[in-house]
Amino acid sequence: MEQFNVQPNWYPPAPHRRRRFWGRPFKFLGLFAFFFVLLTLIVMGPTIYTKIAYYFTAPSTDYSQKYELPVSVTDDLQAIQDVTSALDQKISVPSQDTILIPKINVTAPLVYPDQRDNAAILEAIKEGVAHYPNTALPGRVGNVFLTGHSSYYWWSGGKYNQVFALLDKLATGDLIYVYYQGGRYSYRVSRAFVVNPDQVDVLNASDKPILTLMTCTPVGTNLRRLIIQADLIGRPPVDASAFTPFQQIPTLPNILPV
Repeated sequence: MEQFNVQPNWYPPAPHRRRRFWGRPFKFLGLFAFFFVLLTLIVMGPTIYTKIAYYFTAPSTDYSQKYELPVSVTDDLQAIQDVTSALDQKISVPSQDTILIPKINVTAPLVYPDQRDNAAILEAIKEGVAHYPNTALPGRVGNVFLTGHSSYYWWSGGKYNQVFALLDKLATGDLIYVYYQGGRYSYRVSRAFVVNPDQVDVLNASDKPILTLMTCTPVGTNLRRLIIQADLIGRPPVDASAFTPFQQIPTLPNILPV
């Protein structure tokens, strides 16, 4: 018997497909992650570049090449004397108060805000590295407290948004030069540590001439503060007898500036 292949003129209904509950949330999270990474690159791009470039340029810097400035020194008294004596012949004092850190190629003007509130500090560090009001002045007995950005929004203005991006590269013995009112003061790094924003005791006075540098860490956040402390070397404090043994901030703030 001849058989015919007859196709039915109807088809069974397609099975009901359940909607995927997790589809939209995952899509949303994916978009969020994409824009978060994009924003991070925009904000931290200059800092990331600075950190990568450091490994190709350090410890040679424009200043160390031009003036042959020492980058670091041991705690040997003769070595310190040799460094400070050599400096007198290698560089003239800038006309503007300046901080210079050869190891990480930092040279920036010092600025002096009148107020201690966060807004005043943020405005000041657009123009350089800020001296925290009511702390000791460079070359004097006490705690000279300076702060600057490690990374900040490029659209906020100012060319010093990542002046301290490489501050974490400093180690014991590295030299920091501060030029203030016609004098040059050399500081030798003694220690580095991290504190929470409410640990304002780093602003406390000192009975010896020290320099404290502060910036936010981890880079790109303001979660904690990186502190670098250094001792004045090679010379006694300027006009020490004309100053009180140390300077004290009348009232410590509740939180360290960003």
